[in-house]
Amino acid sequence: MASSLPNSNWPANSTPDSLPTTPPDTFPTGRLSTATTPSQYVTLPTAGSETAPVVDGQILSELNGNVMMIKPEAFIQKLMYGREETSTADVTEAGVSLSGPERLARDKKLAEDCLAALKGRNKSKAFNNVVQNIAQDECQNPQDVAKGISSYASNKFTKLVKGIKVEKDLYRPLAVLFAFISNFYRCYFNESSEKEAWSVDVDKSWPPAAHPKQHLPETRVHLRRGYLVSHNKPFRFSPHVKGPPDLQPDMALVLFKKRHRVKLPNPPELYWKDVKAVIEIKLRDGFDANRVCQMARYARAIKLEQFDRNFVFSVLISKNKCRVFLWDASQCYVTEIDMHEEPVMFIQVIGRLASMDPQSMGYDSRFSNSGRVLASESRMMATTLEIVSAAPTQFHDQRPEAETNKTIVIDLFVNRPLFEARGLLFSRFTRVWEGREVVDTDWENGDLRVVKQNWADAERVNEAFLYEVTKDVPNVARLVGSEAGSRTADTGSTLENENVMGVYRKGEENADLLPQLTLAADEEPFTLCKCDRHPYSFSRVLVRMVFEEKGRSVSKVRDSQELLEATKQWVTGLWGLNEKDILHRDVSSGNLLLGHDMNSPAFIIDLGLAHWSNQQEADLSGGQPDYERIAKAHHHLTVSLNPYEPSSALIPPGQGTLPFIARELLGARISKRIVRHQIYHDVESVFWVLLYIVLVEEQSPHAKLALTALLSTEIVSVHDRKVVFLTGALDLDGDDCFKLEGRFKDLARFLSRFAAMIWDRSKGRGTMNLEDIFKMIETEMVSLPRGSGKKVEPEGSGKKVGPKGSGHSKRKVELIEGPEERGIENDP
Repeated sequence: MASSLPNSNWPANSTPDSLPTTPPDTFPTGRLSTATTPSQYVTLPTAGSETAPVVDGQILSELNGNVMMIKPEAFIQKLMYGREETSTADVTEAGVSLSGPERLARDKKLAEDCLAALKGRNKSKAFNNVVQNIAQDECQNPQDVAKGISSYASNKFTKLVKGIKVEKDLYRPLAVLFAFISNFYRCYFNESSEKEAWSVDVDKSWPPAAHPKQHLPETRVHLRRGYLVSHNKPFRFSPHVKGPPDLQPDMALVLFKKRHRVKLPNPPELYWKDVKAVIEIKLRDGFDANRVCQMARYARAIKLEQFDRNFVFSVLISKNKCRVFLWDASQCYVTEIDMHEEPVMFIQVIGRLASMDPQSMGYDSRFSNSGRVLASESRMMATTLEIVSAAPTQFHDQRPEAETNKTIVIDLFVNRPLFEARGLLFSRFTRVWEGREVVDTDWENGDLRVVKQNWADAERVNEAFLYEVTKDVPNVARLVGSEAGSRTADTGSTLENENVMGVYRKGEENADLLPQLTLAADEEPFTLCKCDRHPYSFSRVLVRMVFEEKGRSVSKVRDSQELLEATKQWVTGLWGLNEKDILHRDVSSGNLLLGHDMNSPAFIIDLGLAHWSNQQEADLSGGQPDYERIAKAHHHLTVSLNPYEPSSALIPPGQGTLPFIARELLGARISKRIVRHQIYHDVESVFWVLLYIVLVEEQSPHAKLALTALLSTEIVSVHDRKVVFLTGALDLDGDDCFKLEGRFKDLARFLSRFAAMIWDRSKGRGTMNLEDIFKMIETEMVSLPRGSGKKVEPEGSGKKVGPKGSGHSKRKVELIEGPEERGIENDP
């Protein structure tokens, strides 16, 4: 490779040449960004914008520098065989259990035997046995089946070369070849067996899903996986995925039920829940931006649908090349195989995908029936989640002082999630469910719980630890238990420096393409940039937390009185966090909840972006302060940057959801000033949540324009609108008063006083403390008219109540409405 290739040991959007290795005295203590946290605000896709071209652009920005090219041998060994499988997958009829290396060696031998069968065709006993098996599955004549299978001659899979003029000419030959390979791997022929029987049944690791409440006898009927041509079939999502992307891959590895002596299914439509891997087919070789974005879209679709999936495989095939992808929560790994020059390796990849057990395909065994619930049965099938809870540590790479574990089993209501984050590709993918705790096999009388699952930044303070620290703080969600599971860094750690060929970046960047490709005029290349060492990759850890109870969304507030009382409780919670030296930093309409009934207090959730406010905070897990670690964790203390300069060396302040971030933090970002995030900024975010709630109920064109400006994705526009609101727009005595006429019009004077307090404090003309805020709220509550802000339900709007239990699909959305659905956030 030419020396002009850019070095890619630093991720995209970083400036390694100018980044200091240690902070100078004048440098604010904070995490030095190597782009491990995104340095720009991202507008996430919504139900209405999934197909917009801007989403492709955002996905490509995430892919830039995060697609790692791996040598084929290392990819297969480390990523396709490197994970421990369930014992049922590798047990022969003789009861011999195979280890990972043994399975790798056996499968390679199978690939060699499969290639020999394709070469020998009718002269090969193995070829004829597989043809008979396919003929039985397809209810076809064996001779017709044999005619469709490509032979391997003159270093070519003949049917993948001859007569191929357009892309669709490849569909059928590939589908038949894949069927032959998968059947060869499903039950490989053991010539040493006396009965010449198939010695391993790989489908044993895919038993049908069983209701966890019922103890059914073990069945010998297992699920099957098969490669289906799908270019002309619609792909459906589950009902809880609202406004899903419309995608149609050319082929898919699909899970299905196969009855004995019944033809393989050929359904008119497919479901993303049943898809195990996606195969996209192209006539011409190439790896441009359009293709990698298309593959990313497919991987994201599987992630959106399959909550129990930790990583995803996909395949891109042309006449000559086979590219295999592994997508996790922070990185994409890809390798390239020449099918004709390396047929054994190609056969092994296709056979391995068809014979993996659920865990090897990325399914999480903590969920009951992981990967084995078909779309047709998902509405009635219960799902349990087992969480092995231990005392949370401050950082994810620490061990708890006491090895005391508690297993929590939750009957999850997975078909009606409280919240599902619509991330792009490499994101937290936060999911929140309600469920009932199962105690001693009692499914009916356990406490209702809320479970939060997300892929957190592995270098941040553990969110569960913050909840543990604040367990005595009022008006903050109560943690029952937590666990930290899979880590994306575990995948990369198996790869040695010599295994990595480079990372892909958008555009040519004055570098040679590897290999050299001829691209069409509308195709943007993805350049492979050489690495001289293992590139840095952003690390995430799968965290699950169980909370005591569910709250109500702020949109469900009954009247002005309840809203003001909730405001007192939210501010109390924020001040309590501050007394523990914790700043929330992501106060939003989705993270402030009302009590679940009239007797329950409002409370704060989501400490995922919270951090210590004290720079000299000791290591609360015990021992001496870890100053280096604490410095890295202080995201909130950093130089503010130009919002239109993504290549900045430091991450911006003002984490959170853009419409609710304090005006001062946005202004600092625009003017490149240094600002310390303080309790006042969190309290100001409560004000913006209140204003948002009020404006949503307004009908005037003036109010709708104001709301639109507040929800803008342009930082300067949001900042300028906030200045207008804070400098007298809500003052009832002002000449340019913004008159409220909607449901919460009686809160106009309170909002005006609140705005004045915020503005005066930011300008050094006043203070903001808990007593003053309480006094202001209580004064307003006394003067409120009776029934102020009470929502009047129109006649005939009675709500239908759906059946209880986890097997029903009626969706409840309690946590997030409004800007969070628009997905405006700075998501680390």
